[in-house]
Amino acid sequence: MFSPSYHFWSLVGMGVTSFGLGLFVYLKNPRAQANRTWFYLSGATSAWAFGTALMQQAASSGWALGLARFAHAAFGLIAVFFLHFALALREEDSVGGEWVRWADRTAGLFALLALTPLLVRGLQEQPPFRCYPVAGPFYGLFILWFFGLFLISLGILLRQYQGQIGFRRNQLRYVILASVVGLLSFLSMIPLVFRIPVSPAEQGVFVFYALMAYAMVRWRLMDISIVVKNTLLYASLYSILVGLFVVVVVFVGQVLFYGSQALDRRVLWMCLLALSIVTAVVRPLDTWLRGLTDRLLFQRKYQWQKTLKEASRGMTRVTSVDKLLKLMAHFIGMRLRVTHVAILQRSGDHYALRVSRGRDKRPMDLTVGRDNPLVAWLEEKKEVLTQDEVRAWLRSEKLFPHRTVIRRTLEEILGEMNSLGAQVLVPSFSKTQMLGFLVLGEKLSGDPFSQEDLDVLATLANEGAIALENAQLYQQLFLRMSEIEGLYQREHRLFIHTAIALAAAVDARDPYTHGHTERSTAYAVAIADELGPHPEILAMPRFKEMLTISALLHDIGKIGIPDEILRKPAKLTAREAKKMAEHPVVGAIILQPIKGMEVVARMIKAHHERYDGKGYPDGLRGAEIPLMTRIISVADTFDSMTTDRPYRKRLSDAAAVREIEACSGSQFDPSMVEAFLRAYRKGFIVKKPVEAVEMIG
Repeated sequence: MFSPSYHFWSLVGMGVTSFGLGLFVYLKNPRAQANRTWFYLSGATSAWAFGTALMQQAASSGWALGLARFAHAAFGLIAVFFLHFALALREEDSVGGEWVRWADRTAGLFALLALTPLLVRGLQEQPPFRCYPVAGPFYGLFILWFFGLFLISLGILLRQYQGQIGFRRNQLRYVILASVVGLLSFLSMIPLVFRIPVSPAEQGVFVFYALMAYAMVRWRLMDISIVVKNTLLYASLYSILVGLFVVVVVFVGQVLFYGSQALDRRVLWMCLLALSIVTAVVRPLDTWLRGLTDRLLFQRKYQWQKTLKEASRGMTRVTSVDKLLKLMAHFIGMRLRVTHVAILQRSGDHYALRVSRGRDKRPMDLTVGRDNPLVAWLEEKKEVLTQDEVRAWLRSEKLFPHRTVIRRTLEEILGEMNSLGAQVLVPSFSKTQMLGFLVLGEKLSGDPFSQEDLDVLATLANEGAIALENAQLYQQLFLRMSEIEGLYQREHRLFIHTAIALAAAVDARDPYTHGHTERSTAYAVAIADELGPHPEILAMPRFKEMLTISALLHDIGKIGIPDEILRKPAKLTAREAKKMAEHPVVGAIILQPIKGMEVVARMIKAHHERYDGKGYPDGLRGAEIPLMTRIISVADTFDSMTTDRPYRKRLSDAAAVREIEACSGSQFDPSMVEAFLRAYRKGFIVKKPVEAVEMIG
């Protein structure tokens, strides 16, 4: 078992590492949600580590107990900050709901309880520590909550991991692995509180931070971009990882074969020596061997093929030009790790900057004319151009093939590349027309662009040109469809307003029925609302709109009824009633030739049919009558009964409702009557002025 001083310095080192890495990430981008939550998580871990370490060195038992409780308060916050960090990695606008707020409140409650004997009752002597907390009555609940919340956070990360590909998947892989290591490390420290003699493995938290640091450097976790020349940072990170492995192996070997008494400072010095050797020799050797292996086994070529396949698959799914350009810039920036990526797209007689990404972003108002020597070269030569090539040509004072470019042109091209911050320019062509070009800054590692890099970029630009053309065609098609839809809506609305004007003119011919059309329509819509998800409603697109139009136009056939019949102040004769009964057919004849009004024509023709089959003009019965017509029939009858006519006084609303109930199953569909009664009881069947134009929006 390790000595108390070892654990003390281990905890101090953990606190420094945690706070340092948390502050570094926060300062990189203070406004990013993931960076802020990582800082809070690291701060809580640092507070716990320092509190636990100082507890061992406290001068009095009172100070030691206070520090133990402070450490546990910070320990309780670790779980909830880790939850927020896992949610923030989803890169969504909203990173939590009500349950997250409850987790925050619970964390605050446990932080307060940690300062009381309810969580940390006292201290005990528990080797290898001089003193260690004693569990209070709520300590078991606290531990269950802590690890439960930790596991929920891991579940969130795993769900994200399953839905990701490429670099994002690699980021989450290391976050998950590091989190599991950290969880096991914290778990190893709990048994001592319950007086179970287990040696804690808080050193695992160092592994947690090492893995997270690797994810930041290698996979740009939380968009951390670090520029270090000659792979110094990689060598240091690699050395730390291998050094930690050496420490673990040596220490475990000492304990297993020679016992804990054999441990001394010489072992630590040996580990430091091993770390120095790794820094000086192993990492450069590893880099050289890996490069040799790549060349021998074509691993790099395989990786690039995989890269192209992923890029092509992603680009073919994008139909928005803006999204496609952003995807290309993001993909190239992530894969090649350059200072900046920009894409300029052709727009008339110039090329305009559409996307700029990376450390050295270009201003978004940047444009380059087609008369620019750089653009002229790209349009003529149709090949990748690098700044190294231009400088080499200038040094050797050689001209391009066929002597088409002079030295002055080369100097102008170099000046334009410097103004763009371009190490590499990649044109993108569709047939003979250049659609745009990529601008790439230097690599973050400082390494030059290889020929394989340039070949892949050229291929990617060609693939991008095809995808860009497809996206542009899709957008043009979408705009054309929108124009057609707008034209249709205008024509459709013009027709509806014309039809409404005709119906209003018919309605106005009879002063006793003025407003009947609008009221009947309002009642029909209220009845339809009470039917809910009726199968016939779901089966017909724009059902409510068609119902509104049918109800508004249901009496349009009266335009063919003479005034002496329509406005007669007495009961109609048999001949006159027969003539009046023709208006459903006349209305259908008026609307049938109009495209799109076929359904409305059928509704209008049937609006005097009866559920029992005794109606006119076709004697339809039951489900043979269209649903809209069955609805309109009830609404039309109710308004007719509650309106004064020259040959009779109107019925009260209550009397009219009783009459409709009495005719359920004979004149009216029982389901429509039930829906009408529900709407009536809710107060939706109300006589009030309604404009027809309002009903169709």
